[in-house]
Amino acid sequence: MKTKVYLFSLLMVLMSSITLAAQLPLVYHRYYNISFWGFDRLHPFDSKKYGKVYDYLVNKVGINPESFHVPKKVSGEDLLKVHSQEYLTSLSSSSTLGKITEMPILEWVPNFLLQRKLLDPMRYATQGTIDAVFLSLEHGWAINLSGGYHHAKADNGEGFCVYADIPLAIYKLHEKYPSYKVLIVDLDAHQGNGHEMICGTDSRVSIFDVYNKDIYPRDWNAQHSITYNYPVQSYIEDAEYLKIVQDGLSKAIQDSQPDVIIYNAGTDILAGDNLGRMSVSEKGIILRDELVFTAAYEAHIPITMVLSGGYTNQSASIISQSIEKILTNIVHATDNLKKDRSQNKRSISPKAIAFGCILSSIGLYFVYTYFFKK
Repeated sequence: MKTKVYLFSLLMVLMSSITLAAQLPLVYHRYYNISFWGFDRLHPFDSKKYGKVYDYLVNKVGINPESFHVPKKVSGEDLLKVHSQEYLTSLSSSSTLGKITEMPILEWVPNFLLQRKLLDPMRYATQGTIDAVFLSLEHGWAINLSGGYHHAKADNGEGFCVYADIPLAIYKLHEKYPSYKVLIVDLDAHQGNGHEMICGTDSRVSIFDVYNKDIYPRDWNAQHSITYNYPVQSYIEDAEYLKIVQDGLSKAIQDSQPDVIIYNAGTDILAGDNLGRMSVSEKGIILRDELVFTAAYEAHIPITMVLSGGYTNQSASIISQSIEKILTNIVHATDNLKKDRSQNKRSISPKAIAFGCILSSIGLYFVYTYFFKK
């Protein structure tokens, strides 16, 4: 009997020494992906790209699944901080959701299904953006593998954007750090009219927006809220585009002196994207993302990246390669991964510490009870 107890105790102690993977400020939830009976295929947006990026980072880059931060679903109470109650109530209508997503057929889908299959993924992604901003304060950077709903306004949604995740993340940031200045860097092909309308009157928020002036939304009212406004012509190519981004961003950072940068990294600027109608190459997009991260890192400003739009089959692949480059060349997160693999060792996470303490206590209790207590 004592031998069995000893072996059990030893097992408990050994299990307690097992540590979980090093936590990275990469935010993902498996519910990010939008998929329901083929309806998602009626829109050119790849609503499953989030999972594709996650799979690439796990299978090709070698990031342990336990390294990702998993967000909860944003609360209704928090959504009311940037949205009106009337608007949130209107989301109980399938007709409203059909208009926001530009898929009229959804008007005929029972709303409870849309709540689960369409809105829940966006609620998780919205909380993911909030969490990523706070993770960036700790790590210097963070990437939410979704988010960037930059067309959502306080009292209506449009352009497949229901919840204003960036303004809400800024609101939550200011609840804790009221004086923090934020620079929104919006490099999606479309003007970020949602966060411009919500944040435009906040002197703590500056907006840098490079967008195709010839396409949706052409929101003239929102344009007045853009601090650094760079409308470009259709089919702009790498050299001209990257020069605008590099020169303009340098000026924006120098002038606004932000404490935090939130980067809306849409891939719809890709050549061949029929909705973005720009002509930037895959290499150009990856260089753009590196440029933005490098600018933030050199200025020692925490940066959060969200994925935003992208309407080609290449979108997920480009994002994946871009994030890999960022992790390797700028934030050097892959250095730790290689070190962990070579040493067969991983950092201890808070969960691992708690788990280990519990198992150690159990093991030591059995050892004491059966071997020392008379």
